Amino acid sequence: MHAKITEVERILLWVPMVDRVRIEMERANIHTWSEVEVIRVVTDAGVVGYGETIQNYTWGRVPDTDRVIGKSPFECMWDDTLGAGLQMALFDAAGKLAEMPVYRLLG
Repeated sequence: MHAKITEVERILLWVPMVDRVRIEMERANIHTWSEVEVIRVVTDAGVVGYGETIQNYTWGRVPDTDRVIGKSPFECMWDDTLGAGLQMALFDAAGKLAEMPVYRLLG
């Protein structure tokens, strides 16, 4: 399918976290990451892909989102310079367009 990306939306969420998490997770300070970025990618075929990431990991940037507009999700989904949330949303959209789960796209 030759669908093109027409829209990328960045949604910031603040998720309340519990005060105490598993001891194994404390070293990474995961319990302090209550801000989440959700990325929504829309194609001209009406397919919508979603991805997410956490703060201090790989936030998307406006120039990154602009780089994918007008391109196919298949064309951009392997670009590791994009934020993790955007790349995940591209994989989600590509899987939906190909009518297969993302794990099959990954091989």
